[in-house]
Amino acid sequence: MIGKLVEGRTVTSVAAECGINKSVVSRAWKAFQTKGTAVRNVGGGRPRTTTEGDDRYIIMQAKRGRRRSASVIAQQFSTETG
Repeated sequence: MIGKLVEGRTVTSVAAECGINKSVVSRAWKAFQTKGTAVRNVGGGRPRTTTEGDDRYIIMQAKRGRRRSASVIAQQFSTETG
């Protein structure tokens, strides 16, 4: 997509050829012009609060007590891990 714009094609024609909205192409082109790259940033979103070990423990507890609610499992996790 960026290569076609670098060749001199219009945003509208590239969007039509790729089958996407022209605002998406325009945003990508603008980002490429300012940053010099079309690669997205990694690490967006909310930071994790549980470790992989915590996740495994929570899953194990949920599988052991299938009738327990999420709030009960959360309380148990909080009391056992501190």
